[in-house]
Amino acid sequence: MSNFPTSYSRAPSLLFTAQSLNNINSSNIALGRLSNQLASGLDILRPSDDPVRSAAISTLDGRIEHTNQILQNLDFAGSSVGTLDQILADAKALVDEASSVASSQINSDPETRESQAIIIDSLIDSLFSIANQESLVGHVFGGSAPGRQPIIYDRGAYRFVGEVGGLTAALGSASNIPLTLGVGNAIGELSNRMEGVVDLNPNLTENTLLTDLNGANNVGANAGVLEFSYNGGQVAQVDLAGAVTIGDVVDRLNAAVQQYETDNSVTVLGPSAFSISGSTISADIPGGSLEFFDIAGSSTASDLGLVTDPPTSFTAGNPTGVDLDPNLTLTTPVSALAGLGGAPLGSIQLKNNGATHTIDLSGAQTFADIKSAIESGNTGVRVLISEDKQSINIVTESAGTQSHALSISEVVGGGATAELLGIRTFVGTTKLSDFNDGDGVSVVSGRTDPLTGLVDPSLNTDFEIKLGDGFSISIDLSPSDINSVDTVVAAINAQADAQLTAAGRPTTDFSANVGAISNGIEFNQSAAIAAGGQMSIRPVNNSQAAEGLGFMDAKNGAGNTLLRSEDRATIRVNNLFSHLLDLSEALKNDDTFGIEIATKRLGESQDHVIQARSTVGGYARRLDDETRRQQDRVVFDEAIRSQLRDLDYASASSEFAQLQLQLQAGLSVAAQTQQLTLLDFLG
Repeated sequence: MSNFPTSYSRAPSLLFTAQSLNNINSSNIALGRLSNQLASGLDILRPSDDPVRSAAISTLDGRIEHTNQILQNLDFAGSSVGTLDQILADAKALVDEASSVASSQINSDPETRESQAIIIDSLIDSLFSIANQESLVGHVFGGSAPGRQPIIYDRGAYRFVGEVGGLTAALGSASNIPLTLGVGNAIGELSNRMEGVVDLNPNLTENTLLTDLNGANNVGANAGVLEFSYNGGQVAQVDLAGAVTIGDVVDRLNAAVQQYETDNSVTVLGPSAFSISGSTISADIPGGSLEFFDIAGSSTASDLGLVTDPPTSFTAGNPTGVDLDPNLTLTTPVSALAGLGGAPLGSIQLKNNGATHTIDLSGAQTFADIKSAIESGNTGVRVLISEDKQSINIVTESAGTQSHALSISEVVGGGATAELLGIRTFVGTTKLSDFNDGDGVSVVSGRTDPLTGLVDPSLNTDFEIKLGDGFSISIDLSPSDINSVDTVVAAINAQADAQLTAAGRPTTDFSANVGAISNGIEFNQSAAIAAGGQMSIRPVNNSQAAEGLGFMDAKNGAGNTLLRSEDRATIRVNNLFSHLLDLSEALKNDDTFGIEIATKRLGESQDHVIQARSTVGGYARRLDDETRRQQDRVVFDEAIRSQLRDLDYASASSEFAQLQLQLQAGLSVAAQTQQLTLLDFLG
């Protein structure tokens, strides 16, 4: 009996071949892809494999890369903060040693004090080295410029030339942690008292930036759209978007109102049109009234002083808007400083770091010129704009002894320029609490007679002024008299006048005043009395008032008609260098009182260093916490990414075996379909 192979069918051989090859190729492709997956460990080899998962993986890749960079930064920052902490620890140990020396020398002898001064000098050298140490980012006390040595030795003083702020990096939520310390740190402090006392009140100019305005609402000025109408008529708009300066605003206002005049056949503006008047925008309105409005959601007109509360219109009788309060900037012209009252600038005298500089400001055209003139010539000071951007502040960089202190006074023929600018360090309004490096002036007050229990004026006298003819004037200062230089001078003159009058003498025999040129309180006696001798001052009742006011170091002049006190309102840097230098000087001069003062101030520096170190310790703790948080984030992101991207080896291995079996079956079937039969030969 005959039978036929199962490969016989009614389908053509070519179809069988094509189908078999397709199955074999599909299996080979699947095996090849799976082999790559097994070799790489990745489930997705290219974005087209799964666009949705690929997008998520790409986002996670970016997050993980960013987090790893932050972790590197945190490691870098931790090292820098650790270095800073160690440096502050060294500074603390240094202060402790200096304080111990100071305390032991209060009741010592001159020879021992002289030898201990050598130790203090060596501590100063060590502090200089500590202050200039570097971490991975540069000088730790360099502030925002760590590449430059922050403290230099200059003419016997230690000058801080570092910058404000501190260097920061991308540290996640800890990005505000400084890696370096600048102005205001425990070692590199600048002076902290010379704040300008004159509001320079800058006027507007065409080049005044809108960003440099406090604005009529004291919130700045924004450039948007505002509306206006003339005599209550048609309302039109002015688009100030893109305006940068007040000149731009004035030009657009003029263009808009002139177009309004054309469109409505009216005359609104006079020849001067819109212009600048002092610190306001003014409008020349010959007749009628021009009123401005803010559109909903905008305050442009109000910010620019064109809208008031209650509303008022621009008229012939009301041509100006509200004061826009411009800020003082480097580009502010000197001619725009209304606070000068139109007076020209002359020269000032600046003493700092043991040197005297006469600075000519007559050629200054802008505030930048003033700043440059004062800072140039190695004066060792910085000229700053006050926080309210209306005044000038000046600080000294040099930490030294009292002879290195900063003072600014007038120059003969200088036009009282220092006082005009508000930067003279000794004026009538100078607070006595600022005298003597902030220690102020003390007086005896409220002492009573031990027998009667009543206040005895003779026990409360602070000092006596002896005139050239031997007449003495007793001065009893009360706490209310030592508020400012003016109050002291007024109290001295009032008591002197009363005593001169009681003695039948003219009040012109003696007077006190603030020096017009040189800093200090000046005592004046008539020429007739001066012929008999010099004036002198002596303290009584153990009062420290005369010493604190600089009267004990006063100098005679002008043919004995003048006695000028020492300037005790000088400005010094209140930092560790100053205190150590003061201690060294006091030890060398066998000055017990100076040692006591230096000991007290070293205690303040000690507290400052401890506070700084605790702050740095807080920074280190925050860095550690942020490091842990970022590490946890990386672990979480990598786990999610692994779920989306990585291959399931168990599933892949099973699939690989199935594909091998499938390929083998495909090859077997193809082989059978390709066998030759009798029909192939008969065909």
